Amino acid sequence: MIIFLYGEDEFRSQRKLAEIKNKFLQNYKEGATLFVFDFLENEEKIDELTLKLSSGGLFSNKKLAIVKNIFLNKTAAENAAFLDFLKRADKEGVKDLTLVFWEKEKIDKKLKLAKFLLEKAKKQEFNFLEGMKLTNWITEEIKRVGEGKISISPKAVEKLILFVGSNLDLLSKELEKLVNYKSRGEVTEEDVGLLVRSKIDSDIFKTIDSLARRDKKTAARLLHDHLGAGDDPFYLLSMYFYQFRNLLKVKALTEKRVSEKKIAQDLKLHPFVARKSAEQAHNFSLGKLKELYKKLCEIDFEAKTGKTDIELALDKFIATV
Repeated sequence: MIIFLYGEDEFRSQRKLAEIKNKFLQNYKEGATLFVFDFLENEEKIDELTLKLSSGGLFSNKKLAIVKNIFLNKTAAENAAFLDFLKRADKEGVKDLTLVFWEKEKIDKKLKLAKFLLEKAKKQEFNFLEGMKLTNWITEEIKRVGEGKISISPKAVEKLILFVGSNLDLLSKELEKLVNYKSRGEVTEEDVGLLVRSKIDSDIFKTIDSLARRDKKTAARLLHDHLGAGDDPFYLLSMYFYQFRNLLKVKALTEKRVSEKKIAQDLKLHPFVARKSAEQAHNFSLGKLKELYKKLCEIDFEAKTGKTDIELALDKFIATV
């Protein structure tokens, strides 16, 4: 059997690979052999791989051969002898060998090996999750981690995505933290706010909302609440950067009359984040957003080179909006 796991979502493809590996080791506890060839780590030679896979001893017992990152080596991916071996293995149906190809990068589908695997292998592509697929993954993942004893409210899912983004590795760690805290019942929006450190703090959203309404007093108060709590001003600046960068991208697309759904897809934002950003961007012109983003770049440079006090610069930034 030949299996092909590929796509940019390394978290899910690694999990699937581990699932295949663990199932193999459970089913064949004795007399089984596991091989791993990683072209990224060891610069495996394709001739050596072909020899090991085609040697007579390889087929004497159940074997699982995992080949990683072969497409990083285009010579290997175009190797005629290796491709011939795969075609023979596919045609003859070698029952004692399971051969898994795993790729974490985008593949060149024009390569001979890619064409063969996409046509003949049992394949699964792992694209980044977004929108409802991401929401559903979080809902199912917390049930899995909590062994069916824990669920999560829709509002909590929205806040979690707002705080962490769509990185499944980070999300899984935060879900484990929430499960350990809650132990049973439903995870609420308040639980997420209490336990999860935001990639973009919800108060930053409130600050941008205040600036969009030209409510500089509230924006300044929120800034000083953070500073008074001991938050790093450079961290706050990075949050401003993150959100104004999003606003620039969202504004550019809304001016082209792109729908919020399409914006979320194109920018890989959750629909909730895309909607909030669109609401904020509506109150700024594209020119104003570019001007503000440029100002943030100047603050970053001047603060890091000691030409300005960053806290004072953030105060002035709010005053100039």
